[in-house]
Amino acid sequence: MNFRKNEDGAALLSVLLLVSVMSAAMVATFEVLSHFTYISGTQSQSYQAREYALAAEIVGGEQALKLSQNQELAAFLNMTHPDQKVSFQIEGGEVTGELIETSNCFNLSSLVQVNNGASYEVNTNSYEQYIRLLNNLGIGARLATSLAAALVDWQDSDERPMSMGAESFSYTQLDTPYRASNQPIKEIEELRLVQGYSEDLIEALKPFACIDVGTMETVVNVNSTTISHAPLLHALLGPSVSQQNIVSVIEGRPANGFDNIARFWNNNLLANLEIGSDIRRQFSIKPQRYKLVVDVRYGDSRVHQESLIGVSRDATYTIISRKIGI
Repeated sequence: MNFRKNEDGAALLSVLLLVSVMSAAMVATFEVLSHFTYISGTQSQSYQAREYALAAEIVGGEQALKLSQNQELAAFLNMTHPDQKVSFQIEGGEVTGELIETSNCFNLSSLVQVNNGASYEVNTNSYEQYIRLLNNLGIGARLATSLAAALVDWQDSDERPMSMGAESFSYTQLDTPYRASNQPIKEIEELRLVQGYSEDLIEALKPFACIDVGTMETVVNVNSTTISHAPLLHALLGPSVSQQNIVSVIEGRPANGFDNIARFWNNNLLANLEIGSDIRRQFSIKPQRYKLVVDVRYGDSRVHQESLIGVSRDATYTIISRKIGI
């Protein structure tokens, strides 16, 4: 008898069972939330549609939390259903939600850190990593340094420009003057205000960059990275490892993912590298963030909502940001 095959089958069956239980729980939870939001039936259809979107956000947050706590389930869904898309029928319409992991990106707000005086200053480690990421995207050393310095200056508290950077003085000389933000960046679109960031550059950055002011750090999930993330992982790890070796590590990942981060670092291509603890802390085996996309059709009203959900180590989730459109 092939015991290994039976064990794999049992593991898969348990995961499938858990998926079905979670799906049923989602439906039950959403039905309760739908009933709760429908109590205010005298409100306008647009208001009711927004309430349904917020109810879906609660369901999405709970699902993100469950996925972050169950590596076997997360690995299975990454292989079979990378975008967790579900639809619910409601009286008079439909709610569609899509849950997408967004852990694997460079957090632009990590370019600064809070010092003892509660003001923002450059995070040197993150600054160097960001320059490497720009280099990996085909941007030359001088321009990459200038772009990184300008973005640090945009976020740090002082008005002293870094070498090749830009503070408020540079922006007040423009035809339409404004001042540097001097606080962590809030959204990718804000880059349009930063010296040197063209529309083409911003579009090129989007697959690799994100904003999370809740943590102000970059932490990737090695269990969901793909070979397309090699430029990002190389930027974090530094020049001691090649992008090709990083691709090999990703391709050699166990089918169910790494069950602990030590197994990732014990890979033959990484084990002998001198990697500091500050960099090692940027690598995890669990998701950090999810993007929830919700579309509500209720009567004649339509609502589109995008929420960024952060998952904490203490088994809680937070809504980092929310955008609502109609």
